This record gives sequence, structure tokens and C-alpha cells, in this order.
Amino acid sequence: MSQSHYCLSLLPLLAAMGTVISDAHASCGQAFCVVNTNWAMQGVPSDPESSRLDLHYEYINQNKLRQGNRKISAADDTADTRENRTLNHNIVATYDYTASNAWGVSIAVPLQQRIHDHITDPTGTASYEKWDFTKMGDIKLMASYNITNDEDPLNNFGLQFGLKLPSGSHTVANGDGTRAERALQPGSGSTDVIIGTFYTHPGFGVGSTWFAQGTHQQAVMTRDDFRPGGVTSLTAGYTQPLAGALAGTLQLNALFKARDVGAQAEPDLSGGKYVFISPGLRYAASKSVQIYAYAQLPIYRFVNGIQLTADLAFVGGVTIRF
Repeated sequence: MSQSHYCLSLLPLLAAMGTVISDAHASCGQAFCVVNTNWAMQGVPSDPESSRLDLHYEYINQNKLRQGNRKISAADDTADTRENRTLNHNIVATYDYTASNAWGVSIAVPLQQRIHDHITDPTGTASYEKWDFTKMGDIKLMASYNITNDEDPLNNFGLQFGLKLPSGSHTVANGDGTRAERALQPGSGSTDVIIGTFYTHPGFGVGSTWFAQGTHQQAVMTRDDFRPGGVTSLTAGYTQPLAGALAGTLQLNALFKARDVGAQAEPDLSGGKYVFISPGLRYAASKSVQIYAYAQLPIYRFVNGIQLTADLAFVGGVTIRF
């Protein structure tokens, strides 16, 4: 069977995850890329009663101060705490199982290394503080329901629903015993409901695909006076075979995050609106192994208050189907 025929003849899987591993860019931490790595939307489906293991790495260096929609310098930051940098190295492992043509389930487990430093009271008795930790984040459990056109497997519509569990710690402290602020913690301490929808459609050529997805995540159970703001993410993209086993993908990703609330939150320094363009490449090493890489570039950002942002993020990973 040729590779192009193989890509067109299967599709009913993998919609369990989509972009729900896309949290927010908070005041000084908690960053995940919003790139969509759901291969079912990009013409790489799997058979019923099959599994997928995806392992990908994310690099987000938040070292640029922004106020509203403009970049500012450290001298323009008049807050009591001057944020310097948050460096995020995320490894996300996702296991998907396709129970049937219609149903699929998945679990996603993130491991986060986060390095953050800031200066408190920068115009007075300045004090330097730093956190450097590697911790498991919040696990997400998802299910999907697919409505597939048997005559055209790439014409596919589906729904997603699931939970984000409070599995990550929200009490991490540095060597001095000072707890990191809640937005910086590896876990939010909340249980969130996630709902979403997705759609795929054949592109202009054999093996090419249009795809779109929208998800919303909202905290329903919280603890210790902190409720993370709800997150809505939207993705539209196109995948095009280039040469042999190599394909290119271009995505437009939008993220809207409400303000955090609660006694431990910083409502004035959380939440915002973001739009990214994300070009990427995918290489089919075999019928069962896909290798991919994306760059995530901002084209619009509006943050509440003053926040750290990144001018470039990177995602790279491998998907194994069995």
C-alpha cells in the first residue's frame, strides 16, 4: 500500500488530546506551547483497537517584559517585584487508545523543569529570589467521540471532553523556604473540566489536510484560595506533503486566558490574549513512527498588567503507533 493511500484510508483516532496540553502564559511562569500535535487532524490516523504513544519536548524562554500589547524594559517596570526570567523545559508524555471508529481515550502526563528569578523591592532594599525545580505537572484525562465520513475518512468531525486533575504540587518552595507564587507552581491545585470540538477536511492535493480545533478549560474545584483563569484555545492549520516521507504544517494558534482569582492569585498580573503562527515539519520514519518539530512565533500579544513573555518557543517530539 502506498504512503498516500495509507494516509487517506484511515482516520478515526487520536482526537483525544488535541491542544489541551496548552495552558497559559502567566505573569512569571506556567507556560506550555499551544501548538497542535494531534496527528488525526493532519492525515495520520490509526486503526480501531490501536494505541499511540507521543513524547514531546517544549522549550519556552520567557525573558521579555510586556505591558498590554507593547514590550517594555526593566526600567519601565514599577511594580514591587521585577520579574527577570522564567525558563520552561517541558516533557509531555501522552498515551492514546482508540477503542473504536467513534471512541478514543487518552492520558497526558507533563514533567516540568522551571527556572524563575526576580527581584523584590528593586528600588529599595532589593532582594534576589530564585526557584529551580523539576516536578510532575497536572495530569489530563480525555475522551473523544468521532463522526467520520466512511466515503471520505479525512472529512471528520468530533467532540472532546475530560478533566485536568490536581496532581501537580502547588506548594513548591526554594532553598530559602519561600514558596513560589501560585502561577509559577507546577500544579494549579484545581480540578478542571475540558471540552472541545475539532474538524478535518481534505486539502488541495493527495495527503493534504485542513484542520481546526477549539477547546475550553475551566476550573470547577479549587483549593487554598486560588482559581486559575479559564483558558480557551483555537487552532486552524494545513498539512501538505512535501517530498517522500516529509510533510509541512502551518498552524495559526490563538489563546485567551481569563484572570486568576482568589487570595493567592494576582488578578492584575494574569491573563491575556495571544495569537501565534507555528510552522512545522513532520517526517514519517515508518508507518508507525512520526518525528516532528515546530517553532511557535507570536504575532499578537496583549497581557494584563506587566508579564513575562517569550519571543520564540520550540516543540519537538516523536509519535509511535502500535
